[in-house]
Amino acid sequence: MPRTENIEQENVLRWRFDVNTFRLLGRELITDRVTAVFELVKNSYDANATDVTVSFLNINSKENDKKIVIGDNGIGMSFADIKNKWMVVGTNSKRTSLYSDPPFNRKFVGEKGIGRFAVDKLGERVLIRTKQRGEAKWLNVQINWDEYEKQANASIQSSQLSLFTEVDNYFFYEDGDKNEQGTQLIISRISEKWTENDIERLDKELSKLVSPYYPVTPPFDIHIESNDFIRFIRKDVKPDAIKFFSHKGEGNFDLEKEKQEVLRFDTKAGKLYTDWEDIKSFGPVKFKVFFFNEAAKRKYNAAYKNDESRIDGIKIYRDGLITTPFAEYQEHRDYKRDILGIDKRLWRDIFFRISTREVIGVLDITKELNPRIIEATNRQDFVDNKEYRDLKEFILNQLEVFSDVKRFQSQNIRSETERELQKAGLEVKNFEQVIEKIEKEMVIDRPDLKNIFDPLKERAIELKTAITQSISEQKKFQKEVIRKENIYHSLMSLQDYATNISHAIRTSLGKIKRQAEFFKINFPNPKYDELFKQYAVIINDEMDVLIQVTDFMLSYARSDINFEDFNVKDVMEKLLLHTYSDTFAAEKISAIVEISDDFIVNANKRFFEDIFLNLISNSIKALKQTQDKIIKCSGYLADDNFTLYFSDNGYGINQGDEKWIFGIYNTRTAEQGGAGLGLYIVQKRVEALKGTVEVTESEFSPGATFRIQLPFNRN
Repeated sequence: MPRTENIEQENVLRWRFDVNTFRLLGRELITDRVTAVFELVKNSYDANATDVTVSFLNINSKENDKKIVIGDNGIGMSFADIKNKWMVVGTNSKRTSLYSDPPFNRKFVGEKGIGRFAVDKLGERVLIRTKQRGEAKWLNVQINWDEYEKQANASIQSSQLSLFTEVDNYFFYEDGDKNEQGTQLIISRISEKWTENDIERLDKELSKLVSPYYPVTPPFDIHIESNDFIRFIRKDVKPDAIKFFSHKGEGNFDLEKEKQEVLRFDTKAGKLYTDWEDIKSFGPVKFKVFFFNEAAKRKYNAAYKNDESRIDGIKIYRDGLITTPFAEYQEHRDYKRDILGIDKRLWRDIFFRISTREVIGVLDITKELNPRIIEATNRQDFVDNKEYRDLKEFILNQLEVFSDVKRFQSQNIRSETERELQKAGLEVKNFEQVIEKIEKEMVIDRPDLKNIFDPLKERAIELKTAITQSISEQKKFQKEVIRKENIYHSLMSLQDYATNISHAIRTSLGKIKRQAEFFKINFPNPKYDELFKQYAVIINDEMDVLIQVTDFMLSYARSDINFEDFNVKDVMEKLLLHTYSDTFAAEKISAIVEISDDFIVNANKRFFEDIFLNLISNSIKALKQTQDKIIKCSGYLADDNFTLYFSDNGYGINQGDEKWIFGIYNTRTAEQGGAGLGLYIVQKRVEALKGTVEVTESEFSPGATFRIQLPFNRN
């Protein structure tokens, strides 16, 4: 049907948007000035610029001639580009063509088509001055955001719709050199004051825009200029070389072998090393992480005048440029969003978990190899999908290696302190012996020297006694530190328990309420007798779950959470060979305990027993249909850990359920009365002991094997 100017006669409707939309796209979606500059500089990158300058002109003046100019030597824009791309909201030009023009072939980093609205965050007016090589004239386009503001206010007051697309923007031309090219954004009527400190912070943040480890070829150089501040007459923006770190880890990938490098820590040698794993769902990545222990942080802070904000966690770069969520500037670091969840984990282990204030890290991804890592439209995170969740888990796993570094160093410091005290005690003893020897040899001929040597001997004895007491007190102190750490871990685990158990209780109560309401409404009614029986069983089972959950919580609420030393081998032999002997005999289960080494744990013994009471309960259920039933526990000391394997030859664990089964209410034995709490309790009890538990390759076929590793306490 031919198009006519009378749209109403065509029976069609068109989208329109109010003039107030520009506020959403500019001031509200782009939350700070630094992010606004980031967006505009990224546009220069997409325009094949090799050089971009951010100029602050008269920015410290009290007059109204303040300007911010962002100029580049990129390919510039034609009139058609301005009309059909720059001035089209959400244009798809960078989505239909993923690369910039040859010979640069840069992957476009601006995709949403709204970054241009960042200028509204900086000032009320912008003059776009642009030219392509070979053109005779510069194209100038004047956009007055204050005019949009007037229209927006007028539409609010009059209650009449004023459209964004109805505001006029004027353009004109001026002569130029045909060899010139590039774009300038000349922003005036500046919205906020910029001080020298503000520009310094911008410099620091812009230095993170380009990844220091990704080869941007041809280069992309950034400069800052200000005619008000001498330090910024013309300053090259470059990332600082990372210095003073105590440990460094980095990983690459091998596409041919489909392998990803990951970090590991050798607890015996005390060294970081790399290993290879299969490439993850999110694709291959490159990364470097610099870790700062306490000594390194002191050196770093001294060098940078206590500017701790420089040590600011892990940042993700795509095709060499920082991704938007990490470009957002916050003056107070406590207000920065913890996008990767690094600091959210600290409450679970405040002693050894790594925070964003201990590492500087860069992780490089690409659009081609990591297409499912997608920046969210609100520019404050990534799209929440499986690949992004797996990427976050991968990053946190690399940081866990540095947690191992902290534990190792902490243990070494404790051991070194004890060794130094023992060494001092030995030296004092030697000194005492030397004094005695000299006295014997000299006092015979010179009795008058006895008065000199006697005080020396007394001081040596006093010093030896003091050092002996210090060694004893140091051991007591370290034991008390460990006891408090154990209590802390138990209490902090309780916060995690409380969140999940509250959910569990609400879930059970919800089930009970639904069944009880059915009874209330329909009982007695013979036609529902079968349902009454089924629902009564469900209510009974849910009550058992609630009792189990409540008992579990009360075990932490008790005031008598006592810690004691006990032998793991003795506990396991008592449980499997004595406590459960009658049950195993009735179920025809053979119990085997093969623990070769003695291992002493300082913890709450009941908590430790909970781990194996739940594992035994699960094994008994899994062995129901097995003929020759076996439950086996083996253990040994290895790699500064005590490793326990708990196995049975039951029906085993479904492939893919290895992690899922530790979740609360996750069970495959519901028909046998399984509530999905047992393995959840096992995991939390092990974590409270600072250990790990996982499903590993089964010793039996079929069957299931759990590996529990508890850190070796050297103190």
